[in-house]
Amino acid sequence: MEFPYFVMYLCTKALAYAGWCYLGLRFFAPGKPKLVMASIKYGCARLMLGVLLGVVIFLAALSMNNAIRNAPLTYLAIYVPVRIFEWGLFYSLMRRQPISWHGLFWVVGGVVVSCLADLPIAISEGGVVPVGRPFC
Repeated sequence: MEFPYFVMYLCTKALAYAGWCYLGLRFFAPGKPKLVMASIKYGCARLMLGVLLGVVIFLAALSMNNAIRNAPLTYLAIYVPVRIFEWGLFYSLMRRQPISWHGLFWVVGGVVVSCLADLPIAISEGGVVPVGRPFC
């Protein structure tokens, strides 16, 4: 991936994650002061968690994709469950309560946001599903 696309990808992810965290904080903790700063911190922390876990799952995704030669299936089987874990963790950090039905919808929405934020890398790669990259 070329450097400008990489920067655009990380910025897209950071903005998407901060935006989704803002909505979560606004819904789950509306009285929290400095909501924008808190959402930026949560969004950046979520991006960093994605980088750390992405490095770990990089080999699994690459190996699975090489074995089955089905990038969409690999993406769904590897990245989506990890993202469910990541957004569930952030729900727990923001809410500090067991997950509720509303929380479950927020977690699923976060997974969708994460997948949509992968579009810049897919576009830069000519429409290829982004499998085997060290970011989640």
